[in-house]
Amino acid sequence: MITTFEDARLLFGRWKEDAPTLRVKLVSHGLIFEATGTLIDYTIQALQLAGPSWQFTIPLAGVQYIFSDPREIAVESIRVTETAKYEMGLALELPSGDRLVLLELKSQG
Repeated sequence: MITTFEDARLLFGRWKEDAPTLRVKLVSHGLIFEATGTLIDYTIQALQLAGPSWQFTIPLAGVQYIFSDPREIAVESIRVTETAKYEMGLALELPSGDRLVLLELKSQG
């Protein structure tokens, strides 16, 4: 479901406050980056993510936000598998054509 920055901001705020582990996947024209990390900070202009040995900032100008909830997946076998791993997700479609996908991992324990 396509959403606005104001809606995404609520999720960013929770991710910053609670610091859950996120699966981070950046798909660019020249590379695919996959890791786990946390949301460090965000503003209306940028989103900062980091892991144990990496860190990057994504500018948010012109970004389209797409929210996903694994409980809404139509195919039951995929829904069961994804719901076991992820709480919710947000894809950021950047004006460059790059795509950043953030999936909140289920807490272990």
